[in-house]
Amino acid sequence: MKRFLAVLLCLLSFALYASSAYALSFDLIAPSGELARGQDVRFTVNVDTEGKSLSSTSIGMTYETQYLEYVSVTSGDSFTTISVDVQGDGKFIITGTSTTPYSGSGVFAYVTYKLIATGPGSTQLCALYNPQTPTATPAPAATSAPAPTALPKTGQGNSTAQGAILASLFFVAAGISLFVFKKT
Repeated sequence: MKRFLAVLLCLLSFALYASSAYALSFDLIAPSGELARGQDVRFTVNVDTEGKSLSSTSIGMTYETQYLEYVSVTSGDSFTTISVDVQGDGKFIITGTSTTPYSGSGVFAYVTYKLIATGPGSTQLCALYNPQTPTATPAPAATSAPAPTALPKTGQGNSTAQGAILASLFFVAAGISLFVFKKT
């Protein structure tokens, strides 16, 4: 019976650890084709809740103010209401909310800019960031045509911290097991 309790405690601690780590991901999809000065360009922000049901979530977006002028953000098919909090200096936070929780993948928002670049070239025009962490200025990209941008996933913990927690749980379980088995 004592062995069973020790194994059960160990498995329960691993189950609690595994259930706390989930991901929420966003993808930024750039417009395709040639872009011209004065043209409105629309970027698509996709969301994947990766199995979780959410009533609200946020993502930050930066853009290069010397090339783009912010026009608007409209909601996609995932969350019913979209709001924008302009941070200034080419940054804003998009928040999506729904009265019924959303689960799955779909379009989170459409972001429209006016292209104000004065000459041809290629660079990273905008990027997504986690609004809960500090952001860095996006580095220029070396592509000539805009392509989908790989983005960081939000909601994931620091792997070093997760490893330390897992190691601690292992040593606690081992200590309990040693104590229980030594008495028998």
